[in-house]
Amino acid sequence: MCRVAEPLAASSAGMWQGITDMATSTDAASGDKAIHRLLAGIRREARWWIWVESLAMLAVAASVAILATLAIDWLIEPPAWARATLVVIAACGLMWIVATRLVVRLCTPLADRSLALAVERRHPELGDTLSTAVGLAAETSPEVDPVLVERTAAAARALAAKVSPRRIFRRGQLGMVAAAGIALTSTIAGFAVARPDVGSLWTRRMLLLDDAAWPRRVQFQAIGFRDNAMTVARGTDVEVLTRATVTSGAVPELVELRMRGRDGTLAARMGTRGGADATGQLFAHVLEGVSDDLDLEIRGGDGRLRDLRLVVVDPPTLAGVTIQYELPAYLGGGERKPPFSRIVPVPRGSKVSVAFTASKPMTTARLTARFATARAADEQADVLLAEVSATEPPGTVIAATIPALDADAILAVHLTDADGISPSDPFTLALAAVPDEPPTVALRLADIAGAVTPAARLPFVGTLADDHGLARATVSVVRGDDAWSQPVERIRGGEPLVEFTTDEPEIMPLAGLSLRPGDRLAVRVTARDTCGLAGGPNESDGETWTLDVVTPEALQAALEAREIFLRRRLEAAIDDLGMARRGLDDPQPQAIEAFKAAAGRLGEAASRAVGEVGEIATAFRGIRNEFAANGLLTAELESRLVGQVAEPLAALTASGLDGLADACRSAGAGETDRPALAARADAAMTALKAILARLLELESFNEVVEKLRSLIRTQEQIRADTLEQQRKRAREALEGL
Repeated sequence: MCRVAEPLAASSAGMWQGITDMATSTDAASGDKAIHRLLAGIRREARWWIWVESLAMLAVAASVAILATLAIDWLIEPPAWARATLVVIAACGLMWIVATRLVVRLCTPLADRSLALAVERRHPELGDTLSTAVGLAAETSPEVDPVLVERTAAAARALAAKVSPRRIFRRGQLGMVAAAGIALTSTIAGFAVARPDVGSLWTRRMLLLDDAAWPRRVQFQAIGFRDNAMTVARGTDVEVLTRATVTSGAVPELVELRMRGRDGTLAARMGTRGGADATGQLFAHVLEGVSDDLDLEIRGGDGRLRDLRLVVVDPPTLAGVTIQYELPAYLGGGERKPPFSRIVPVPRGSKVSVAFTASKPMTTARLTARFATARAADEQADVLLAEVSATEPPGTVIAATIPALDADAILAVHLTDADGISPSDPFTLALAAVPDEPPTVALRLADIAGAVTPAARLPFVGTLADDHGLARATVSVVRGDDAWSQPVERIRGGEPLVEFTTDEPEIMPLAGLSLRPGDRLAVRVTARDTCGLAGGPNESDGETWTLDVVTPEALQAALEAREIFLRRRLEAAIDDLGMARRGLDDPQPQAIEAFKAAAGRLGEAASRAVGEVGEIATAFRGIRNEFAANGLLTAELESRLVGQVAEPLAALTASGLDGLADACRSAGAGETDRPALAARADAAMTALKAILARLLELESFNEVVEKLRSLIRTQEQIRADTLEQQRKRAREALEGL
C-alpha cells in the first residue's frame, strides 16, 4: 500500500525536501511584518498541504488494501490465519502512512530561512534578497552594517508583496492525489451500497475471521466426505466424487482435483459420470493405491471446494483364527484342534467351532458360510452364522459353531472397524468335509489259477483297511442261485487295518459246499466300516474271481502242462548262457579287448539267466502251493517240485549263478583271466543242466503216469458201457414178459 501511495506524492515530497533540511526554529528577531506575513502564510499553506495529501494517500492505500484483500480472498479463500496476516499487513501499511506522511511531517518545524529558500526557488526573480534579509535579521554581529541590512530588507519587502503563498505549491499534483483518494473511496462506498452482501461478507471474513464461503456461480458438493474428511483403507483405490451445480449458465467442462501429500502437489482432471441433469453434473476421479494422507481441493469455473482430506488407515485384518471340532460319536468323539490353513480338513459330521480375532476393534462383523450342498436356486445364498453389532467398547472376536458339518463350506468374515473401514475382500476359510471313505479291499487269491477242485481251500492275502475302522468283512462264494459266505474272523470291529500274509492267509474252504466238477464259482470279499452318518455304513467289494471246478486229475494235468512250459523256459535260458559262453573261445587268446567284450556279453547273459531262473523257481513254488490249496499235495510232489527243482534254482539265483555274474565284472576290470572265467561259466551251466535233467526225468515219469491214467479211464469207460448194456437188456427182457 505504501508503494502505491508514494508515486502520487513524489512531486510534493521533492518540494518539501529543501524546507525540512535546514529548519531548526522560527527566527523571532524578524520584525518585518510583510516578510513575516509571507512566511506565515507559506507555513499555513504547507500545513494544509500535509493534511490533504496525507489523508488522500491514506484513502488511496485503504481502498487499495480493501480491493486487494477482496480479490485475494475471493480467488483463493485462504484460511483464517492467512486472512488475519493480510489484515495485519494492511493495518501496518496504513499506520506507516499516517506516521510518516502526517505525524512526522506535522511535527517537523518550518524555519524562516528554509521557507525563504523555497520561495526563491519558486520565484527566481527574488534572487537571494528574501533569504539574505531573513538571514541578516537574525544576525546580531556588530560588524554587520545596519544600512545594508535595511536596504536588503526593503528590497525583500518590495518583492515579497508580489508573491502569493498559494503559488508556492503545485496544487495540480495535490488535486490528482486527492481526486484519486476521493474516487477510490467513492468506488468502495458505492460498491458497498450496491452489494451490501459482499461488503458484509468481506467484513465477516477479513475483520471477524469468519469462515463463511463466498457466493459463487459454481458450487461443489463432495460425496462420501463427513466434515470434509473421508477415511479410507491403505493401499485401496479411492474414487473421489463431487457434484457440480450452477446458479446460472452451464456446468464447467473442466474440473480439477488438486492433491497435496508427502510427495508434493499433483493435479488431475476429473471425468464426468453420466450426463448433466437438472441438479448438476457428477465428476469423479480414481486415486489408485492410496498409501498416505492427502489434502484435496476441487476447482472448476469460479467454484472452489477446499479443506477436503483423505485420512488413510490400515484396514482391519485377522490377528488369529481358532478352529476346533468334535468327532462324531461313531468315531469315538473327542476334540481336535487342527493347525490353521486356508483349507482345513474336518471329518464329516463333526461339530465345528471357529473364532476369528481382528487386529483392531470392530464396530460390526458378520460371519457367513456357503455350503456346497446348496440347491442350484440357492447356490449363491450365504448362511449367516454370527453377527456382531456396535458395542461399547467394540469387540475384536467373532465366533460361531456348526453343529454337524455335512458338506464343504467356505466361511467368510466381513469386518468393519471404528472408522467404517472394511477390507476390499472378506477373509475366507475353507472347511473340507472329509467323507467317511468306504473300506479298501486289497486282497488277492494266492496260488490259485482259474480252476479248483471241490475240496480246495482258497487262501487270500493282502490287506483290508478303512480310514476310521472296519466293522466286518465276509468272503462269499456264488454258484448260480446258490451262495455261501464266511466272516473274516480276524476282524472284530474297529480295526483300521488288517493284514493277511502268505504265512497267515485268510482261508475259505470249499469242502462241504456240495460242489461238482463243471461248476463255475464267483468269489468275492466284502468289507463294511463303522460309519454312523446318514446313509448308513459304507461297504466295498473287492475283486471278483471266477473259478471253474474241475476234477483232481484235470487240475493235475493242467499243472503238469505248466511244468513243461517252465522246463522250456529253463532250456531257453541255458541256451542263451551257452551262446555267451562260446564267446570266450576266441582264436586270438592275446586279444585283451576282445576278451573283455566277450566277458561283458557273458555277464549280461548271466544277469538275464539269474532273473529268468528266479522266476522259474518262484513258479515251481506256486505250482506246489496250488497243489496244496487243492488238497493234492503229497510228499512225493513236495520233494519233486521244491527239493529237486525250486530250491536248487533259487540257490543258483541267490549266488548269481554260482558267482558267474561277479566273475564277469571282475574280468571286465582285468582281475580275472580267461580260463578261470570259462571254468566258472561251465560250472554254472553244468548245475543248470543237472536241474534240467531232473525235469526231463520227471516229464518222462509224468508221461508214464498219464498213460496209466488213460488206461484206467479206458477201463472205467468200458465197465460203464458194459453196465449200461446189461441194464438195457434187462429192461428189454422185462418188457417182453
